[in-house]
Amino acid sequence: MQVRVQTKRLKARLENLAVVLVETLYPENIGSAARACANFGVSRLILVRPRDLTAEKMRAMATKSGLPILEKMEIYEDLVTALQDFNYVVGTTARLGKQRKVHETVREIVPRVVDLSQGNQIAFLFGNEKWGLTNEDLYHCHTVITIPTTEKASLNVSQAVVIVLYEMFCASAEVELPKPRLATIKELEVMYEIIRETLKRIDYVPHDNETLWMTTIRRFLSRLDLTAQEVRVIQGFCKQLLWALKKSF
Repeated sequence: MQVRVQTKRLKARLENLAVVLVETLYPENIGSAARACANFGVSRLILVRPRDLTAEKMRAMATKSGLPILEKMEIYEDLVTALQDFNYVVGTTARLGKQRKVHETVREIVPRVVDLSQGNQIAFLFGNEKWGLTNEDLYHCHTVITIPTTEKASLNVSQAVVIVLYEMFCASAEVELPKPRLATIKELEVMYEIIRETLKRIDYVPHDNETLWMTTIRRFLSRLDLTAQEVRVIQGFCKQLLWALKKSF
């Protein structure tokens, strides 16, 4: 007898992740990065040699959710110092080439980072808006990833932060959105009956085989997984149509 063993999938430990922005030119992007960190559960934002730290511009883009991230962000003048406590550093780049040695996308690296995040501090490194990370910056990275885009596309640094953190967040929790209640058989039967009545009223049911015609309609609507609310909408539409037809005669 074959026994199936279920293994629990590891989730990323978001508290061990950090975003590191190198030589950011525009304070708005710092604020947007802080907002992204807040949205996806990453609490640590590190800046290396930022060119502009205008508070109003950063706060405006961070919005309320990102303000706590801005208030405790760390600022360094040297990249090596900023990274000294991290166990694994992931560089990001849009420029590809032999010297860059980029062989993975952000989605491909997620499983490895999830494993490493269980007991290690992980830094995601992002370059500035004009030239990104230099080759010297990438020397300090364990690996370098890219975000696939079309040839003519150009991602803003804060957009890149959002994409990377989104992928990590999806690996950190089983996100379950509330599902609407499907209609019961009783509700469906009431709906089908009023549909039948409406179709007969407008003379749209073949007189020779009404059951076959309604079966076709039922099979079609059954594939839609109708919710209770959607069934009520259909019923209301049919009732209103019947009322209008009755009124016109």
